[in-house]
Amino acid sequence: MRCHESVERVMAAMDRVPFWVFDLDLADDTVERLGETRRAAGDERVGALVVTSQPIDTDAMIAHGADTVLVFHSARVGPRTRLAAALMIWKHHQPTLALMGADADNRSWAAGLAAATEAMLISPALMVQRTAGELEIAALDRSGKLSRQIRVSSEQSAVVTMRCGVAEPLQPDSGRIGRKHVFEWSGQNESIIRTRRIPADPAKVDIRDADRLVAGGRGLGSARGFELLQRLASHLDAGVAASRMAVDLGWIDRERQVGQTGKSVQPQLYIACGISGASHHLEGMSTAEHIVAVNTDPSAPIFSVAHLGLVADLHDILARTCQALEQS
Repeated sequence: MRCHESVERVMAAMDRVPFWVFDLDLADDTVERLGETRRAAGDERVGALVVTSQPIDTDAMIAHGADTVLVFHSARVGPRTRLAAALMIWKHHQPTLALMGADADNRSWAAGLAAATEAMLISPALMVQRTAGELEIAALDRSGKLSRQIRVSSEQSAVVTMRCGVAEPLQPDSGRIGRKHVFEWSGQNESIIRTRRIPADPAKVDIRDADRLVAGGRGLGSARGFELLQRLASHLDAGVAASRMAVDLGWIDRERQVGQTGKSVQPQLYIACGISGASHHLEGMSTAEHIVAVNTDPSAPIFSVAHLGLVADLHDILARTCQALEQS
């Protein structure tokens, strides 16, 4: 059953509460923002609105500075439900300040509320104060490196977000007395969002993000050697990488280069084919979880970091491996 009528009755019986903290649950940053709001409000009343599907300790919110706590308890806690609850507060109280969290859900809530009420949106804030009846808010600029001072007139409302750890909570006072109301609310019809994970194409993904890499060096003999390497990589869902020598010879793009002058990689599997293992190459791949090296030179430095080393003709090994994978 919807609870609009009971909410309306409760709101109508309440005196105006000009300062609010909005949240989706009771967390550390909730009590931090309650402390910031309580200090800014001075002797004026502070309210807390929580739209949640979980039980909320309303006594704790009062102990940390709230005078009124409204909990909209609903199985549907999506953007439309959050906004509808906040607009009820706006309709009856015309808040001077609504202070919200800075996580993704709260930022979305803040933006939608500011747009719906034509309030000033300030995000993220560093400090909220009030001087001569006007809010003074320190906030980060668009670069995120510099702060700016924003003055909000007494005739304007502000919707403000603040990150966790920025504000200081008040010491809880278990003797504080406040009003609390919990409404069982069916909420609004929410959009249905379906998500699915689309794996990256290992042939195109940045080699630093690949779980498996098949790398080739001068031992491949020519650019055509990378065609055989790509064939193996496709069977293993692996990306293709290269040594600096293969890149300098023009056999493969520079973005595929591993090493001190290329990219450092740490895949689960690194197969080095025809790579001798110069120090600058080892520096870029020696922390891979499993390293397999194929080289005709038994003294090649690559074997010093390999977990499995094959002294053999790489073309024969690659052809046999591809054939076995195709048959399986």
